Amino acid sequence: MFQKNNPPATPTSPALRKQPPTVIAADVNLLGNIISEGTLDIDGRVEGNIKCKGISIRKNGAIIGDIISDSIHVYGRVKGLIKAKDVHLYASAHVEGVIMHESLSIEDGAFVDGQFKRTENTKEEAAISEAEMDILQNLKLIS
Repeated sequence: MFQKNNPPATPTSPALRKQPPTVIAADVNLLGNIISEGTLDIDGRVEGNIKCKGISIRKNGAIIGDIISDSIHVYGRVKGLIKAKDVHLYASAHVEGVIMHESLSIEDGAFVDGQFKRTENTKEEAAISEAEMDILQNLKLIS
């Protein structure tokens, strides 16, 4: 009858908590690969492959490399493979490369030079293997 009301426990695992995005600021030039369990907000320049849950490339942002993500929003420049469940290309986007997607939206004014490939949602495709990451790395070294 006189029990103390305890507030609900706060989630402790990173998957349950809402994490702020990792920001690459406009004055940053990064050379190397990025692997993140969270989201990225890119306003600088990245030369390398990226694997993350979600990514937003701002108007001044540029990526030269392959991107594998659940969701991608492109306002800036991307040169390389994009593999994502949801791809959004805005009017200021400039993309050169292959775009593999389940859903795709492109605003008027977006520049795209490449190919579009629709993918199916399967468990095997969702989990990228180490061998596929090695292949992506080797492709970057060859070109």
